[in-house]
Amino acid sequence: MINWQRTFAFVSGALVFGLLFIIISNSFIQYVSNPGSTGYLFLFGFGLVFLNLNFGITRRYAIKAINPDGIAYTMTVLTIIPTIFWVYTKDVGLEELQLVFILTVIFSAFLGTYYGLRRGAVKRNKYIQRLREEKQDLPDSLKRPHDDLSKN
Repeated sequence: MINWQRTFAFVSGALVFGLLFIIISNSFIQYVSNPGSTGYLFLFGFGLVFLNLNFGITRRYAIKAINPDGIAYTMTVLTIIPTIFWVYTKDVGLEELQLVFILTVIFSAFLGTYYGLRRGAVKRNKYIQRLREEKQDLPDSLKRPHDDLSKN
């Protein structure tokens, strides 16, 4: 692995963000089981949060990583594991909608990762092209300034 420090930072950060999100949002999971549009809006909201969270993490990682696919999906799994663990171990009020909630979280997280990888690859290509365009020779005054100094 070429840059294990960046990989370790992103993987541990994904787990921390997953834990942070479930700690902050655990009291809102019960509203997913509300009848009507309220339940659907909360389910949609959880889906959007996981989509955006994984999109952002993956895009940032994919900009600088050489082959980000495997690590990106590992980060996605580490982001959703705390939520799945919480829903299955605590009584959050999702009796019959527990599977729907988990499938929504998983689908939106992996969808965000997929689009994050695509967007990260585009930004990485632009970044590399910009670096190639900016790579210019140094002016003569900066190449070897010590040659003009006297030897005294």
